[in-house]
Amino acid sequence: MALASNAMRNVLVDYVRTRLTEKRGGGWTRVSIQGGSEPEGITFSLVQVLAIHQALDRLSRLDARKARVVEMRYFGGMEFDEIAEALNISFVTAKRDWQFSRTWLYDSLTS
Repeated sequence: MALASNAMRNVLVDYVRTRLTEKRGGGWTRVSIQGGSEPEGITFSLVQVLAIHQALDRLSRLDARKARVVEMRYFGGMEFDEIAEALNISFVTAKRDWQFSRTWLYDSLTS
């Protein structure tokens, strides 16, 4: 699942890049992403998907494990116990990394 999360992120980002280059901007097609157990999901524009990808790259340079937690949670739909097992960390650490990363990404994307 961890590898699938990474592959899903790459496929989505490649799709967005292709769509945006087709017509010099490609419009604002919406892409819905379900995040783990959040039932409502989150809808992003194509430009926002690239912004999230770039923010995750920056987070990865600061703390690769936290970026992997986000990748597994959002792009892989994994639960905290699955993430903890895949990364060989505790459930609490996975949840704490997720909470930190959400806040960090929000700050990064809104400033």
